[in-house]
Formats: sequence, structure tokens, C-alpha cells
Amino acid sequence: MKNLLKAAALVAALSSCAANASTFDFSYVFGDGQSLNGSLSGDLNGAFITNISDVQVSFNGASFSSTPLFAAAWNTNTHAWDNTIPAIVSTNALLNNFMFADTNVPTDFGTSAYFYFVNDPASPGDQVLANNLNTGDIALDDLPNGSWSITAAPVPLPAALPLLLSGLGLFGALGRRLRAS
Repeated sequence: MKNLLKAAALVAALSSCAANASTFDFSYVFGDGQSLNGSLSGDLNGAFITNISDVQVSFNGASFSSTPLFAAAWNTNTHAWDNTIPAIVSTNALLNNFMFADTNVPTDFGTSAYFYFVNDPASPGDQVLANNLNTGDIALDDLPNGSWSITAAPVPLPAALPLLLSGLGLFGALGRRLRAS
């Protein structure tokens, strides 16, 4: 009986370790058909993704040269990029306010590969821009001309094998107990 209780406690402990998705795949299709895809790590809080890291971007099939990329936010008070405030990435396109670039808050946009998504009616306006200097590809949309998508990437459950083995062990212990009766 003790072994059965131990096995049940082990199964309960392993099943309570739920994996939280922290990797997100995103895409933006510009009004002219050009496409941008990428991934990032972060924490989903309502409609926002916080603690952004490990950003990777591919524009028209070509990756930005530096990975992971730097993230910054558009400061709607100063109308400038600011890496002291966190980038705002949202499942709702109308709430996005971020830049991902291969340099830390580029001041010379002629030397950087970058993707930005700004919602600021004052300046520069509500727009999405991607520029990959490695390939010469560039695209600009005024919102809402394109299509934004961000979803949690499937996360493999690392505890799947131990859960399976503990479940089989539980059935084995239960079968042995029933045969002994």
C-alpha cells in the first residue's frame, strides 16, 4: 500500500509541473505581399508579451544577420526609439510598439537591419517597416494594410517520459497488489 501511495504522489507531482509556453512565433504580411517571420521568448500577460528576449527575424526568407536581435520601444512622448523602456509586443496589432534591430537602438538606419511596428498617430504614424540591408529588401505599411499574427509556439513537455513511466509503474503496482489478494 505504501508503494501505491508513493507512486500516486509521484504521478501527482509530475503532472503538476505544467509547461508554460514562453516561445512565440510571429508573422507580418505586408500589403504588397512581402512577408516577415520570426520568434521571440517572453511571458504572456493578457494581450501583452513581457520580458522579451531571444528575438529572431526573417524577412522574405532571409534572416537578419545578428541573432538574437536587440529590442526597443517607441517613446510616444519624445517620438524617438528608447531602449530604456521595454518593447511592447501584443497579440493585438493595434497595441504593438517595438523595434527589433541588429544594433542596439540604431541611430543611423542606413547601417542596420530592423523591423518596427509603431502605433503613434502623432509621429511617425501607425506603421510597420522592415528593412534587411543584407538583401536590400524593404517594405512599409501604414496600418492596417497588412496582417499581424503571433501565437505561442508548441512547447515539448519534458516530463512526458517520466509521466508515462510513472503511470505504467502505478498500473504495475496496482496489478501486483490485485494478484496478491
